[in-house]
Amino acid sequence: MKKIFLPFTIFFLLGMKNITAGPADSLLIKNLRKHVYYLASDKLKGRNTGSQGEKKAYKYIIKQYKSIGIIPKGEDGFLQPFTFTYGRKLNGKNELVINGVHLKLNEDYYPLNVSSNKTVKAKITDVGFGIIAQELVYDSYKNFSPILKGNIYLMETSTPDGDNPHSPYAAYADIHTKIENAKSKGASAVIFTNSLPNADDLEANLDINTPSADIPVIFVKHDALKQVLRNEFNSAEIITHLEKVTLTGHNIVSFIDNGAPSTVVIGAHFDHLGYGDFSNSLYRGEPAIHNGADDNASGTAAVIEIARHLGNNTIREKNNYLFINFSGEELGLIGSKYWVEHATYDTSKINYMVNMDMIGRYDPEKGIEISGIGTSPADFEFISTLSYEDLKFKISDNGTGPTDHTSFYYANIPVLNFFTGTHEDYHKPSDDADKINFTKEATIVQLIDSIIMVLDAKGTFPFSKTKESDGGDIPQFKVRLGIIPDYLYDGVGLRVDGVDEGKPGFLAGIKKGDVILSIGEFQVSDIMTYMKALSGFNKGDNATVIVKRGDMNSELHVIF
Repeated sequence: MKKIFLPFTIFFLLGMKNITAGPADSLLIKNLRKHVYYLASDKLKGRNTGSQGEKKAYKYIIKQYKSIGIIPKGEDGFLQPFTFTYGRKLNGKNELVINGVHLKLNEDYYPLNVSSNKTVKAKITDVGFGIIAQELVYDSYKNFSPILKGNIYLMETSTPDGDNPHSPYAAYADIHTKIENAKSKGASAVIFTNSLPNADDLEANLDINTPSADIPVIFVKHDALKQVLRNEFNSAEIITHLEKVTLTGHNIVSFIDNGAPSTVVIGAHFDHLGYGDFSNSLYRGEPAIHNGADDNASGTAAVIEIARHLGNNTIREKNNYLFINFSGEELGLIGSKYWVEHATYDTSKINYMVNMDMIGRYDPEKGIEISGIGTSPADFEFISTLSYEDLKFKISDNGTGPTDHTSFYYANIPVLNFFTGTHEDYHKPSDDADKINFTKEATIVQLIDSIIMVLDAKGTFPFSKTKESDGGDIPQFKVRLGIIPDYLYDGVGLRVDGVDEGKPGFLAGIKKGDVILSIGEFQVSDIMTYMKALSGFNKGDNATVIVKRGDMNSELHVIF
């Protein structure tokens, strides 16, 4: 390997604008193939964070680092465990009896993620849509009698206009608002149903963190409900029991100590989607293993092979090298965020961070995107002039994106991210190893290694904030605020973990730590309602955003 890479650095330092490429190394191609085929095999069952598949993956990766001879730098050898809460699961007794008829769990009904763990036995009161909208002179409780307090309230999931996001009722249709209305009127539990053809049934969303409503909340399918309801004098017994799901993921950290004052982080996430367990799959069908060959066995394999080159060459570089394989990326950058906040190495000594996410499906029409140039422009700008074999480059200043370098950018560390783009197999079971172009990936790995070697001669780099723009090839909503959500926040609203400069949220004055409570007429109670709110706007629309900042609510004005 060193016979290929070292001349690249020399040519560049002599002032040549091109890094001259040799043929892709056959051993490198063989090793990349071996890593990807193992990590993306069915035996790892999609490498979901906290799963046995993740364990098999990290054991394999650690074995590679040991064979290279580099040292561990985690909390437990090579590993850095991290625990987190991710949604809830049914546990214990869950039961629904209406008018003496037992309904079938997960067939006729299911508890929602907001439900508390209680047993309630009471009469059923039909409250229509459960909406209170004084501005529209509409109140589902207008004929409400105080003697109905303590009853179980039955209501529709949507509005008189169905799920139309532009309906005047849409601002009052958030289920959290409906539940709070019901509680204020004395409800002991809430049963949601959907009888309208232009509205959707509620999803249980047990894989999403959300605050408890303090009363049982369930959804009953309308066909099942019709079979058990009488014209009057209905009663029900509801027993709900859910528990929070606590998972333990593992980052893998290894280190090459060159005795240098500064250190470069080289990273990639190794987790994927399992069977699509956490609702982040784009596949619709029966459960299937999502092998994640490109996303991100390809990046993981690249980190291992760059570590092999840096560990086995005869050069004493001017930086130390810290290799981190992150887990939890698919759940919201959890592993990289955790490492930055609980670093196993002094972050003040980190020179810059290189991230690789999906570099195995090079498309000559798209090329490879290299982002982060603007995070240290004086030192990274040469990358914009590179010519390397027949690779096509797309250069971006952006310091953020939907992958792990973002966690380092928000810690004021310069970053570079390498990405060959999404494709028709993205987040689907069909992202398999036989679709990886290993020859082109080897060329990309050689390119990245060569850039690292050039940067090694440049000293330490200052950090610069960048003006963010839409992230390359990643699917987007019609509009975006340009904020990074805190995916682990389980309070009411959406807490902001970062704000992209120049984006609508930044221009409106949204700050890290703010909790978004509403956008326009749409209430925001969690990540799902945030996304639903965004879907109701088009570019050029104006909206008022209510955020909680400390103990105060602030009204901000955004233009999408």
